Amino acid sequence: MSYTQALLKTAAVLATAGALPLFAVAAQPVHTQGPIPIQHLCGGVGEGSRQQLLAQAPNFNLGFWMVKGPRGAYLADVPVTIKKGNQIVAQFTAEGPLCYLKVPAGTYTIEGRHDGQTRTIKVRTGSKAYYLRW
Repeated sequence: MSYTQALLKTAAVLATAGALPLFAVAAQPVHTQGPIPIQHLCGGVGEGSRQQLLAQAPNFNLGFWMVKGPRGAYLADVPVTIKKGNQIVAQFTAEGPLCYLKVPAGTYTIEGRHDGQTRTIKVRTGSKAYYLRW
């Protein structure tokens, strides 16, 4: 058995035992934009991605989910606009159903567009339990 084969076999055994992930989940980038410094991080498609995103929650002061229907099917690739008053402070396409924001304290309007329909919610910093629902 070659050194490479032995190394792969050891990694597979450790991964099976839960001691070492065989394939690491790539870190999701935090994006910063707008006239008011806004950081956002969206994702959560797949269990590994969702767990990684949830681990980042303490770094943010606002969060929301994007879901469809009575059972709350997760949505991705949703264009989102964040406003403070009448001023647009951020626009992005959410890569997954869960988005976290780090924004100055206050009240914001979050607008999302899916299947030709726009949904809007008023949110306040300090909560990560808001929903845009179609």
